[in-house]
Amino acid sequence: MQFIKKRWKYCLLLFTVLAITASLAVGCGEAEEEKPLIKFYDGNWESLWISNAIVQYIITEGYGYPVETVVLDTAVMQVSIAEGDIHVNMEQWPQNIIEWYNEQIGLGNIVECAEILEGGPQFYMIPQWVHEEYGINTIDDLKDHWELFKDPEDPTKGRFINCRLGWQCGVVNRIKFEAYGLLDYYNVMEPGSAGAMDAAYVGAMMKDEPIFGYYWAPTALMGMFDWYILEEPEYSDEVWDELQDALEDETLRPLDRACAYPSIPLPITVHKSMLDMAPDVVDMLKKMVIGLDAMNKLAAWSQDNEISDYSKTAVYYLENWESTWKTWVTTDAYNKVKDSLK
Repeated sequence: MQFIKKRWKYCLLLFTVLAITASLAVGCGEAEEEKPLIKFYDGNWESLWISNAIVQYIITEGYGYPVETVVLDTAVMQVSIAEGDIHVNMEQWPQNIIEWYNEQIGLGNIVECAEILEGGPQFYMIPQWVHEEYGINTIDDLKDHWELFKDPEDPTKGRFINCRLGWQCGVVNRIKFEAYGLLDYYNVMEPGSAGAMDAAYVGAMMKDEPIFGYYWAPTALMGMFDWYILEEPEYSDEVWDELQDALEDETLRPLDRACAYPSIPLPITVHKSMLDMAPDVVDMLKKMVIGLDAMNKLAAWSQDNEISDYSKTAVYYLENWESTWKTWVTTDAYNKVKDSLK
């Protein structure tokens, strides 16, 4: 009897060990391979911060990829995404670098996905009250009113707030100002960051001071105050092509004419390596459309709630626009994202 009990204990112990070993073997067999790191471009503006936060939340929680954000200026972004040092630009503005963009698309180095926003207007603006009080309607009218926008560091000229240092629009604006003859009347000031640019506008509007500068949409700033967008010569393909040539060849400057920025959809672009590296993510990016209306609301919500960590904006979007983002992702990714939001 004692022998049978010992034999039974031995068999039970052996069975338990075998069961644990089998379980470990199955677990190891089912372990997912480590997924590659996906690097995103950060150009330092709000709508891109929001887009990056939303897509990175979905990719990490729904698809299991690690992500990294890399802050770059426009010129370095062009080289980096063409060579695959970064993988994703969630908000490409091709109108500012159209020759490079068309070339890289043609070579197959970058691939267009969905158009995340249906249009990206860029413009010059002044406070609405300045437009009404002084009758300033067109970009040419600014020549007669430069003293309203006097540069505190050089009172012989007005001051124009350009886009932040390192953005391609800064060079475009200088070429346009040369063509418009505005450099004789205005100094061009390029803030060191998007925050410094916004601070200049907000400070002037809070003090009811005239200010003249470049901006774009969608942005929270456009909804915070009343602005007047200055009239420019109507956009023309021919004139814009001349401007793009002048970007590449400084000997063509100054131009004798310029025009308004084109407002075209803003595509998501990826480096070609993403097609093999993360095809499921690329499939999602080909469906991802946030839209101007939603982006304006997200930017306004972020400002109202003093958001500095845009992952909170991502959560707000995922909780309130579920019917939209659900159409981008696989069923498995959708369930994982939903679970993470709980």
